[in-house]
Amino acid sequence: MYQEQRMSKILALLEEHKELSTKEMMNYFKVSRDTIRRDFSILSNRNLVKRTHGGIISIESNNQIPSFNDRIGEFTQEKKVIAQKAKEFIYSGNLYFFDVSTIVLNLAQMVNENVTVYSHSLDNAIMLSNHENISFYLLGGKFYPKNRFYYSLNESEILRYINFDIAFFGAAGLKNGYVSFEDSEDTYLKQLVMKNSKTKILLAEQEKFQKTSNYILGNINEFDYFITDEKPNEQIQQLLSNELKVIF
Repeated sequence: MYQEQRMSKILALLEEHKELSTKEMMNYFKVSRDTIRRDFSILSNRNLVKRTHGGIISIESNNQIPSFNDRIGEFTQEKKVIAQKAKEFIYSGNLYFFDVSTIVLNLAQMVNENVTVYSHSLDNAIMLSNHENISFYLLGGKFYPKNRFYYSLNESEILRYINFDIAFFGAAGLKNGYVSFEDSEDTYLKQLVMKNSKTKILLAEQEKFQKTSNYILGNINEFDYFITDEKPNEQIQQLLSNELKVIF
């Protein structure tokens, strides 16, 4: 098991147990004390865990922040259908980017192919950590609790040197055809991914055309595919170019 995979599994175990000891993780992964200490140190530096004498504990968060189970509870039938259609783009051996999005999280729940995935989403890390055949890389940094993602300039700059086969994006808003998000850091990271992705796929419900947010990633027509929950109405169709492939 690679280090990033092991650390993703540690996060999943911590989500369940709230605290973990060095000895427990040594026995669980069959690795040395120094190996686990290095893992704990990296996770602590990324502000994912809090170090204690002999182990780690969860970082206490604001009560208004939804838990992982709460996020799972947001899987509506519409989101599940969109995710299922997106699953058709998952091919073994490919390199993917998974955005911070409930729909993308729903997609992550369905993936079991031999793929490599990069993401800055805590929920994606928890969801994918149980799959030994998935090489998962969590982009760390400061934790943004409201939307449950991580960001640092150094970590995001790695994306300049990665060519993704396919990148899946969500959307906070699609008003007037502009894909927008709440956080500038989150949007900047996605801009880097957009530049280096062979195929860009947007996953969003029709209702997002009634919403807008603070920072614009780009126009919907900059994507290759738009997967949604129903056939776009005439007003929405006027915003879409002939080159954009719409799946519903």
